Amino acid sequence: MERLGTSGKNFVLRLLQGVIIGVGGILPGVSGGVLCMAFGLYKPVMEVLASPRKNLKTHFGLLLPVGIGGAGGCFGLAHIVGVLMNASPELATAAFAGLILGTLPALLRTARSKTPSRGSMPALLISFIFFFSLFYFLNRGEGPSLTPNFFWYLLAGAIWGVSIVLPGLSSSGILLFLGLFEPMVNGAKSLDFAVLIPLAVGGIGAIILLARLVNRLFDRYPAVMSYIILGIVAATTIPILPMHFTSVADFAVKTALLVLGFAVAVTFDLLGRKFDCE
Repeated sequence: MERLGTSGKNFVLRLLQGVIIGVGGILPGVSGGVLCMAFGLYKPVMEVLASPRKNLKTHFGLLLPVGIGGAGGCFGLAHIVGVLMNASPELATAAFAGLILGTLPALLRTARSKTPSRGSMPALLISFIFFFSLFYFLNRGEGPSLTPNFFWYLLAGAIWGVSIVLPGLSSSGILLFLGLFEPMVNGAKSLDFAVLIPLAVGGIGAIILLARLVNRLFDRYPAVMSYIILGIVAATTIPILPMHFTSVADFAVKTALLVLGFAVAVTFDLLGRKFDCE
């Protein structure tokens, strides 16, 4: 079997997946971590983050194009994302809501492939209720008025890092609530190191602290953790589904984008499995 990430086709596929993950990581309501999981990248990413010396060589060929695409998606396309979000945030979010919905079949297949555990369904229910309540509060409530500074950008980076380690947790939704999302995107667009440095420090710090713990939990309780992730993704997707339509045309466009996002995610899943078996 050919290793993923080594052929030309796989390199391009993983590069495109990295771009989507990078863009998804800065869109409100979307989690880059869950896209990693849906594309079959979460476990190798966690293994590298938990033990880089041991696992980087093993997964380097797989993660190199993903990293390049992710950097391009997050920073290279930050300006485009900012323009789209300013022009029509509802349309951009509709497309990514469809993309996340399209990951659910893959996540469910992953969860069902694990050895059944008595705690799986309670874990699914509890994670769904908790995160649905959290994001309902974030979407309904008015966030605090903060003046962005080094500390707040450090916190923003930490929140972003946690969202990578815990798939389904949307850092952008929390940062929007805190009023830090727009300054963060503007800093990325302008390559402002006063913003990028604390973001990087906070993000890397959170990942280092949590990656090994989460990796161990997945090793010891694979079924429970898989169903927790499934519950988080389902709970955090519902609040960003398009529910308000100003006209029939608006309904048609948002529905088309939702379906398009769903189709893209399913296509990536099928291609990933196809290349994995070649």
